[in-house]
Amino acid sequence: DGVRAVAMPPAQDHKRIYEGDRGPNTGGMGAYAPAPVCPPDLAAMLTADVLQRAVDGCAADGMPFCGVLFAGLMLTDSGPKVIEFNARFGDPEAQTLLPLLDGDLLAIALGCAAGDLDPTLVKWHSGASCTVVKAAAGYPDAPQLGDDIVVTDTAAASGVLFHAGTTRDPSGVLRTGGGRVFSATGLGVDVAAARRAAYDVAKSVRFTGEQMRRDIGWRAIARTTGGYAASGVDIDEGNRAVELLKQSVSATQGPAVLAGVGGFGGVFDVSKLKYFDEPVLVASTDGVGTKVALASSAGRLRGVGIDLVNHCVNDVLVQNARPLFFLDYIASSVIVAEQVAEIVSGMSEACLLNDCALLGGETAEMPGVYHEGHIDVAGTLVGAADRSQLLPRTDVAVGDVLIAIASSGPHTSGYSLLRRMFAGLPLDAKPAPLQVPLGDALLEPHRSYLPVLRTLLDGDSFEVVKGLIHITGGGLQENIPRVLPDRLGVDITLGSWPVPPLFQLIRDVSGLSPEELHRTLNMGIGMIIVCAPSDVAQVQTAIDEATWIIGQVVDRESGEVHLQ
Repeated sequence: DGVRAVAMPPAQDHKRIYEGDRGPNTGGMGAYAPAPVCPPDLAAMLTADVLQRAVDGCAADGMPFCGVLFAGLMLTDSGPKVIEFNARFGDPEAQTLLPLLDGDLLAIALGCAAGDLDPTLVKWHSGASCTVVKAAAGYPDAPQLGDDIVVTDTAAASGVLFHAGTTRDPSGVLRTGGGRVFSATGLGVDVAAARRAAYDVAKSVRFTGEQMRRDIGWRAIARTTGGYAASGVDIDEGNRAVELLKQSVSATQGPAVLAGVGGFGGVFDVSKLKYFDEPVLVASTDGVGTKVALASSAGRLRGVGIDLVNHCVNDVLVQNARPLFFLDYIASSVIVAEQVAEIVSGMSEACLLNDCALLGGETAEMPGVYHEGHIDVAGTLVGAADRSQLLPRTDVAVGDVLIAIASSGPHTSGYSLLRRMFAGLPLDAKPAPLQVPLGDALLEPHRSYLPVLRTLLDGDSFEVVKGLIHITGGGLQENIPRVLPDRLGVDITLGSWPVPPLFQLIRDVSGLSPEELHRTLNMGIGMIIVCAPSDVAQVQTAIDEATWIIGQVVDRESGEVHLQ
């Protein structure tokens, strides 16, 4: 108003035509405010030392300045530098700043003209504003004019579409009429939100050859990210998780473990391999799948660790390998040390049962990759076998018998279906024929078959085993063919084994066909032994629990598994 300077928020524009601040200068391809590079204390200093001093100087020279004084500033290592003054609003900064004004622009202008501006009239909305310019083809050198413009409804967008270089021909068609054609301004709680809104507004207008930078405001977002913790990654919580799990992990580590948790990599002494005639390493990598989501919602994560280890143990066991060590991977949107420790305690329990070292692992916190509260668990197990004793054998033949061992539940397969199927039933409900609450039945850990098969595989009976089949994802139809030579199939006799209560319930309420049920779930069978008919008694005697003959190998060119 000729006497006092009342500041607007600091705005930052983008002069270069191309993304990454490349190419020739323009009048401005976009702007945002307030600019994080100029925090409030610096803005106050610039108002006093630049704007007010300029106004004072004009007044002292007998030329009081009244109106809008726009200072172009550069922030350098040696302090702020004034590049220029404009006695008008800047463009596109004005399109960015004015939507933030929480007051009457006319009243402010009248106060300036009268030489009596009330500073309380100049108020600003909280949040941020961002403007994106759409320029004509050929801008800034030789803008292409006269192109048709199509503008769609912008009512749903949080912002304003400003016309700049537009004209209408005699028939009323909107056409490009200047270098910078439109300015799309968005508002939001911060620059990131305002930026998204601005680009949403910009989508509402289209014309041939349009130019628009896609990186307006990226420096502001980069400056406001803060440290790693502000990005959602808590290093301290990760370290606390390691401290909580160290004791359970160390319980699995015998003298063969030379370096484990806390190092860059696990170190395992494989001297025992020299006792094999032809040592072979057998490895398995797997995950627990969506069972983790169910376990997490129930607050019962220990079983997930057991699931993971036992699944991998069974996968190497079918090749007659014995586990050496296990490596885990736990990822989540946010690390909760107690949850990680609970999962790892389950892994440790399973590793002890299977005479396997929990050698190490990785706990990753990845906000933005995983949904809030989501946990993913995976791992790798390495085992050893003698090449001459690897399974399956190549002499599986027509007439061979399939002997089944019970599962402990769905294991780690089919939970995307099961979670949807039982979404309307509380986990503590006990519908018939269940003998335990639904949550207990669904979350029963995946069992390991090493203890029950150890006598068979390590004794004289081993020679009668032609193959082992771990029933995992894909059920009977997809897992059994893995051990079959070409042109052999299998006939499975439904009803030849007792279906556990949980699977009875699933069968009764799902309405799914037998083929779909047995392709999705194990339906009570977790491991199958293939042997000759003459060796059935010897196999069953060596297994200290109930087993059932559920089918036989047949001559079938397609190699399919038929349910009968």
